[in-house]
Amino acid sequence: MKTFFFLLLISSFAWADNVRPFKTDFCTNFPEGTREEPALWKHCCLTHDMFFWAGGSKDDRDVADLDLKSCIAKTGAIQIAELMYLGVRAGSYSPIKYPDKMWNNGWKGRPVFQTLTSKDIDQIEVEILNDYDFISPNIKQYFIDQLRSRLE
Repeated sequence: MKTFFFLLLISSFAWADNVRPFKTDFCTNFPEGTREEPALWKHCCLTHDMFFWAGGSKDDRDVADLDLKSCIAKTGAIQIAELMYLGVRAGSYSPIKYPDKMWNNGWKGRPVFQTLTSKDIDQIEVEILNDYDFISPNIKQYFIDQLRSRLE
């Protein structure tokens, strides 16, 4: 019995160590808004970076890119939304990859397009709710809700 609990304890530490800290530079090499409103769609890029960090299936990647486009379009920047969408889609085909900008970059040693499980999302939620004061509670909740909705 002691062996079972010891293995359970060890495996929980190993499981908790699989996710890397979240990092963002918001709209990588792209403006985060207009001159008048310099952070107009910054939150859209933040959310997109969060989904890239979390990873998931190929379909999840496609949804994350479309959500970025939709979010930016809701700010009124329709042409910027299309340009940003085309940029992130083209970037996925580039042979040059920034490791901390790739899909699924929040995981250590995980296949790129592996579907997230409920246990994975629990781990992501603990990490994202634990820190990251620069992310509003609303964005954190939206992010976790979106990940959980993909399980259904």
